[in-house]
Amino acid sequence: MTTGISLHNFPEGMAVFLGSLKGLHVGVSLALAIALHNIPEGIAVALPVYYATESKWQAFKYATFSGFAEPLGVILVAYFFPDSLSPETLEGLLGAVGGVMAFLTLHEMLPLAFEYAGHRKAVTAVFIGMAVMSASLHLLQVTVPEDMVF
Repeated sequence: MTTGISLHNFPEGMAVFLGSLKGLHVGVSLALAIALHNIPEGIAVALPVYYATESKWQAFKYATFSGFAEPLGVILVAYFFPDSLSPETLEGLLGAVGGVMAFLTLHEMLPLAFEYAGHRKAVTAVFIGMAVMSASLHLLQVTVPEDMVF
């Protein structure tokens, strides 16, 4: 599970960086959305480790390690891609990163959810998660000014 979530987190960092190149509003929206869903991801890593080892330190260490994949994604994409990307290249990279994230979720995480929670609970959780993310992005869109400048 830790490896799957780490692989999923790596392109998330890339998405935040690329979204920030597109515009501050996009970058902030992505960062907040990803931060919200990192809470249950950290729990999903920490709890199995804790119950397997009965060590809070091990659980913390593995959850933290899986989270370090995001800044690593930022560093990698910042190194290889300049901040003056064409809009078409930027959109293509964002689409590719989104595709990788969707693939890892569907290929790695959803089968585990089916196995441990059952099909009905897993599908219900997916739709509730999508609704919460949609609502949070909508609220962010209406509360953060479009011309936000720092």
